[in-house]
Amino acid sequence: MNNRTNSYMFLLLLTGAVVTIYCTAQIWNAVDFTNPPSIQRMIDMAIMLVLFVLCRALPISIAEDKFIDVSFAPVVASAMIFGLNPTILLFFLSEFFLFAQDQVSGRYYSVLSKSPKNELFNLANILISIFIGGQFLPLIGGWGPDFTFPYSMLPAVVFGTVTLASNLILFVLYFVLKGEENFLKMFSQTVLGILPNIFSTIPFGIFIALLLHQENGSYYALLFILPLLLARYSFKLYLESRSVHLRTIEALSKAIEAKDRYTRGHSQRVAQLSEQLAQALHLTGREVSDIKVAALLHDIGKIGIEDSILNKPGSLTHNEFEEIKKHPAIGMDIIKDIRLSKTVNDAVLYHHYCFDLTGYPNDAVPILELPLAAAILGIADAFDAMTTDRPYRSGMTEDTALQILQANAGSQFDPRVVETFCKMIEKEKERQHSRERRHSKEFH
Repeated sequence: MNNRTNSYMFLLLLTGAVVTIYCTAQIWNAVDFTNPPSIQRMIDMAIMLVLFVLCRALPISIAEDKFIDVSFAPVVASAMIFGLNPTILLFFLSEFFLFAQDQVSGRYYSVLSKSPKNELFNLANILISIFIGGQFLPLIGGWGPDFTFPYSMLPAVVFGTVTLASNLILFVLYFVLKGEENFLKMFSQTVLGILPNIFSTIPFGIFIALLLHQENGSYYALLFILPLLLARYSFKLYLESRSVHLRTIEALSKAIEAKDRYTRGHSQRVAQLSEQLAQALHLTGREVSDIKVAALLHDIGKIGIEDSILNKPGSLTHNEFEEIKKHPAIGMDIIKDIRLSKTVNDAVLYHHYCFDLTGYPNDAVPILELPLAAAILGIADAFDAMTTDRPYRSGMTEDTALQILQANAGSQFDPRVVETFCKMIEKEKERQHSRERRHSKEFH
């Protein structure tokens, strides 16, 4: 970490501390000790703190690796009902009640104890962003005692958008100072990342604010949040079961490759290439996931091939190759009762079929065109096979393998998929060269 990054982190930590102290002082100065806050007001604040902790600790899963962070929803609600200063103090206090679960031991730990410097930096970043967004509330009105619906939607959206944009800019500046990206490029790449929060959490926050605005509204808000978090927990269990399913398939894939020592790691590499290629072709998330599963299982039929053939150090005889050609059909026979999707089944069965419908296995059900999943898997499989060392030959360069794919596009390989695959590999090579040049500059 360079001096600029350290200085930036220190500046944000100091500014975050100043913001917190300033807002706390403002709250203290506003307290009328001759007429202290009511018990109900204290209960409302305590419930709001609980909402902050729950929403910060439990992001909503929308896919296996994607989440919507709903922690900003109570921030919007609190700012609209209680004002800026209490909101910043509540968010600060919620930090000390956040716990996470260790994935290995299963034990819970305070998030501040794991990486206090980074956690406090993130906290300071958010507190500063909330403070910046809060400066617009007095200009627009419609918050606190003046909260009225639907007008208050305007200040809520302005506050939320400015706060999230400020948060994004502060984080982008951190990575720019680290030398990882230039500002405009990284900002343009990550600005879309805040859109799900804008379109989901700000309306959610407005709804919570409407509940809080009612008499005894804090209880309504808590009752609304609890079933939502229960539903979130149920969906999380579903995603975890899918994750276990995928890890089981990966383990099975490794067991298969332990039988064929010359292709160890092949299925994992093919799965990675297939997944990237499916994404480059803009397939749906479900299709991408199915193609990855198919890639991990595509050689499962080799279980039925004799070890002496799989581990033969030289070229195969005609009869031996005929045995090898049976593995797609054997694989299909193995997985047919697992109730995987048609995409997975087709890719496993037809991954050695060609675009012109030649190839093997010869006794497969006739098809009118090569399934796209099989075309993707076939190209990823061929590319990895060509670029990997084998006992009887050295692996080709990536450029040579790409030239072979292009030369056989339209006959063995789907030309559209080949074109996308070649562009994908070239872009990855450019990114790698860019990283190497950047690291070289940092070294010198």
